[in-house]
Amino acid sequence: MHRRQLLAIGVAAGVASAPASSRARDGDQPDLVGSWFGTITATEPPLGQFNNLISFYDGGVTTETRRYLVQAPPPFGNLLETTGHGAWEQTGKNAFEAFFRFLVQDASDGVAIGTDNVRLWLTLAHGGDNLIGTFQSQVKDTAETVLLTVTGTFSAIPITV
Repeated sequence: MHRRQLLAIGVAAGVASAPASSRARDGDQPDLVGSWFGTITATEPPLGQFNNLISFYDGGVTTETRRYLVQAPPPFGNLLETTGHGAWEQTGKNAFEAFFRFLVQDASDGVAIGTDNVRLWLTLAHGGDNLIGTFQSQVKDTAETVLLTVTGTFSAIPITV
């Protein structure tokens, strides 16, 4: 067999053996791994609600994205944030903690503000079909000084085919 044929067979075998749903890979035990459509509600200060997309990968890596233009409270004005990258771990039965970081810049002139550092405390509920929890976001300047702390709630549903 040629190398290309071997590669095609390997890819096909990997796809055929992949689980149809990542929600319950080990019997009845729900699983966080996969992509989720979430709703973030900032309650302190009350900054409203918006949606996000978050993915949890095997090995403890996470990525999160939301609107890039953020209308922050004074004195910040409009900010731009990158996609967030970070890590997650299981902390108990159906309980997880995640941390991710965004780069933040002023939307009007592009000057770097610092980072947005988000921590999530999550519970996988309803057999893995609902993710609920709380968050804390700390916007820090380039010297790591906390400029703003926001807390609130988070909920998500899995993205499936």
